[in-house]
Amino acid sequence: MIQESVYLHYLSALLEGDKKECLQIVQHLVNSNVQLKEIYMDLFQRSMYRIGQMWEKERCSIADEHIATKITESLIEYVSGFYNSEKREGKLVLVTCIDKEFHELGARMVAGYFESAGWDTIFAGSNVPEEDVLKLIYEKKPDVVGLSSSFYINVNRLIRLVRAIKQNFPGQEILIGGQALANEHAELISEYAGVSYITCINGLQEYLSSRKANNN
Repeated sequence: MIQESVYLHYLSALLEGDKKECLQIVQHLVNSNVQLKEIYMDLFQRSMYRIGQMWEKERCSIADEHIATKITESLIEYVSGFYNSEKREGKLVLVTCIDKEFHELGARMVAGYFESAGWDTIFAGSNVPEEDVLKLIYEKKPDVVGLSSSFYINVNRLIRLVRAIKQNFPGQEILIGGQALANEHAELISEYAGVSYITCINGLQEYLSSRKANNN
């Protein structure tokens, strides 16, 4: 668990747009052998949730939120490289945000966590049209496809994409992350075999552990 004083120091630097200070804090955590999931959840995710709450209460500006997002994106890329497993699993995951989904921090962390578990990853980013997702699956043949959708307003678009993937690639395993299926909406994917809803990095860790155990 990251100390509260470290989190508050980081949050303050992030709100000030001080990328150098944020980087130094993250470097110290890496050098202290803090687990990757703790940096993701207890620093990056927690601080961005807090900034989102502050923006909703007009305690910070849209520009502040955008700057914090860009700093966090760069730090996710930076820190993830330190935790890549030397033992490769020989598996490939495609991680992407659905069409009209522009929030990609969570998906970036999922891709980074797969890398730390020895997987090869393709990260397609935000706002990827359905036809492009299908093309990537056809060309790259991933073992798992990770779909990110944060807003319930996009849930119909998410379900359409899941349906299209299953129609074209019936055996494709799919993981869904983000808040679109929160609040009991996960039942919308219950009819699709091989489709799971992962609510957080802890859930992803459990999934990867279970998958590895079943394949051994």
